Amino acid sequence: MEKPSADFSSYTLEDLIDDPRFILWILTPDDELTAFWKSVQNEYPQLIPVVADAKKIVLSLRFPAETMTAAEQQSLWLNISEEAKLHQETATPVIKQIPVSSRQHPFFRIPFWLRTSAAVLLVGLLGLSVFLYQQQQQAIITTAFGQTKSISLPDGSVVTLNANSKLHYAKKWNAGLIREVWIDGEAFFKVNHLHRSGPVKTAQRFIVHAEKLDVEVLGTTFNVKNRRGQVNVALVTGLVALKIDGTDQPLLKLIPGELAAYVKKQQVIRKTTVNAGDYTSWQNGELHFYKTPLKQIFNLIEDTYGYTVITKNEQIGNRQLSGTFSLSSEDAFFKAITTSLGISFQKNQATRQLIIK
Repeated sequence: MEKPSADFSSYTLEDLIDDPRFILWILTPDDELTAFWKSVQNEYPQLIPVVADAKKIVLSLRFPAETMTAAEQQSLWLNISEEAKLHQETATPVIKQIPVSSRQHPFFRIPFWLRTSAAVLLVGLLGLSVFLYQQQQQAIITTAFGQTKSISLPDGSVVTLNANSKLHYAKKWNAGLIREVWIDGEAFFKVNHLHRSGPVKTAQRFIVHAEKLDVEVLGTTFNVKNRRGQVNVALVTGLVALKIDGTDQPLLKLIPGELAAYVKKQQVIRKTTVNAGDYTSWQNGELHFYKTPLKQIFNLIEDTYGYTVITKNEQIGNRQLSGTFSLSSEDAFFKAITTSLGISFQKNQATRQLIIK
């Protein structure tokens, strides 16, 4: 069997449903198309489950069958081919005529120009269905301002989400694929260790995506904070490797007690030694500060509680604060900060403003 001339190694569900050759194979199969897509799956076996999912979606959107003349079907194929710019195919598939089943409810005859336009738009409609299909296959976990939440992942790993954060991942994890999650906000990860010995297999890898930073682990505990264009990764136990997606920079490895800071604008990762407990204490209802500038604490208040902090004196943001503060309630937290610094605040619930005086 002749191998496919195109490279399908990176084909996704969307790519298949955007390919008119695939749509024609599902809706009007013939020997040539069947041979072609069988050769694709033989050459790229990782596509077999993807092809099955794409086939279900295409069949779910089938239009009522209606008789078309051979000339109309030939014109329809040429129209789709031209629209999709598929001029690389030298042979034009022979499209079989599809008769109306006698059991089907009769439909009025749709003008050919309207049917042709609908067929040309089919690829776009299928693209929308892929988006909706993928939304149904994704687990999206969010937290409100001031809320934390713990989630068990399909592999038994546990993620604790901080306030105003979002985590998403596939509802079902394929045993042969990398375990992947995406974080926007802040979360503490306790990853289930699957690798025991020998080379690391694909399914034993675990990657956290934050902005363009990929954090890969085998089994460990660490904190990821992805806010305001910066990603901080604080490692508590185990080992992680960091990489900026789309770059040739070498992997940066962290050991326990190290913090990696990735700044989106600069596209660099900086590593420092820290007390990792200061970055994970929020899980226990506390925040640890050591000579922390107030402007950073104000950012934390805005990200965690949803207030806009307004200061009457711009210089106040440069003052520093040290100590351990309880997160039992937002009022108690705000009061502790202002008392420690000898300042006052006024909270406006209607405008969600916190005015520091």
